[in-house]
Amino acid sequence: MTERYLKNILPDSLTGLIFGFEGVEKAVTILNGPTGCKFYHSSVSDSRMIRQEEFDPLNFPELWYFGQPRVPCTYLDKKDYVYGSEGKLTELIGFIKSELAPPLLTVVNSPGAALIGDDLERIVSAAVGDIPFLTVETPGYSRPVWEGFSEACCRLIRLLAAEQNKAPAARPRVNLLGLSLFHRNYEGDLEELKRDLALCGIDVNCALACGCTPEDIRRLPAADLDLVIDPLYGKAAADLLEERFGIPQLTAEGLPVGFQAMEELMDRVCEALQGMGFAADPMPFREASERARARSFVFLSRTNSLTGLPKGTPFGVQGTLPEVLGYTRFLVRYFGMTAAAAEVLSPLEGEAGDALLSLLSENGMEAALTADILEAPAELVFGDGNLIAMLKARGRAFAGIETALPTLGYNDVIPKTHLGIRGGLLLCEQVLNGLLY
Repeated sequence: MTERYLKNILPDSLTGLIFGFEGVEKAVTILNGPTGCKFYHSSVSDSRMIRQEEFDPLNFPELWYFGQPRVPCTYLDKKDYVYGSEGKLTELIGFIKSELAPPLLTVVNSPGAALIGDDLERIVSAAVGDIPFLTVETPGYSRPVWEGFSEACCRLIRLLAAEQNKAPAARPRVNLLGLSLFHRNYEGDLEELKRDLALCGIDVNCALACGCTPEDIRRLPAADLDLVIDPLYGKAAADLLEERFGIPQLTAEGLPVGFQAMEELMDRVCEALQGMGFAADPMPFREASERARARSFVFLSRTNSLTGLPKGTPFGVQGTLPEVLGYTRFLVRYFGMTAAAAEVLSPLEGEAGDALLSLLSENGMEAALTADILEAPAELVFGDGNLIAMLKARGRAFAGIETALPTLGYNDVIPKTHLGIRGGLLLCEQVLNGLLY
């Protein structure tokens, strides 16, 4: 793990906390720290949930924003580390309270600010008035990004979600857990999941910390089932909701990338809801998926008849365990491709770890787990923009397909997804074109 960690700069818990809170619409997240901790988080957050139409240096000229519309900061300096941040933090909260009146305010200490010893809860409580708020005094230092995001989700649940009488509903409702602003295609993923569930007669109650509102979070207990898409990011929230409100949970083994994985997941969701007495029917989704499979087959068959591809093509994939399992399963089983490298950036454990080991073992590809993705002979590489840029800098001949942040800057005017029906079609398109050009 240490060797693989040092190949790339991986986001930490501070980033996960900020993006978890920023995933609540119109909420304001204050970073209590120096400006150097602000710019990346502000930039990425605004690129995911756009709040300004142009990059005008005169936009957001206020002292705390530094030209960026999201994640204002207290711009701490050496004096503040001696005498404390209370003055700057109180002034900033007063501005936000009078100018924005957000439905939720969160204050997150940077790692350096956590050493000062300020009583954030007291400071914010005295300044914020009747606005709901959360404070995080210690961001977790070098814990991984998903742990910070999970903590943010659990704090939001504890603050806002409340027991309520469930009103009878014509259709079953699910909460979507485990999607975040830090997922490469979160917007398209969310659209696809809502569409596929709707085909089964299922409504989405709340997509926690993924473009939801505070009111959506308050409605979390009204759901009939919690659907965990990425367990690293969503399992802790599902456990808390089950403990507090008795909501049963269903967890995807790996990301539901492509046709078969989503078909199996929808079958499981419908079966679980049918067991509760709901009329959830997977057949309309299955029919739509079969139509997509037929379209995909035509293009695969034509390409294969001319070139023999993509069968046997070596590929590399890097990501967390749910990501690597989801992509590897689809690329091996559907396209007949060969895993040259499968670098897992999270613990290889649990049922998902066993599933990945079994998949690679039964296809004679065990060596992929220990292969260096920077050296493996992969013709297609699935990973973040940093990985793709490093391989290009080495002069490698390959096609890179982004699956995680950071990106190389591609502007997704149309939201993309690699999940479900549309994800299967997009991956078919990207694989075929990646091999041909």
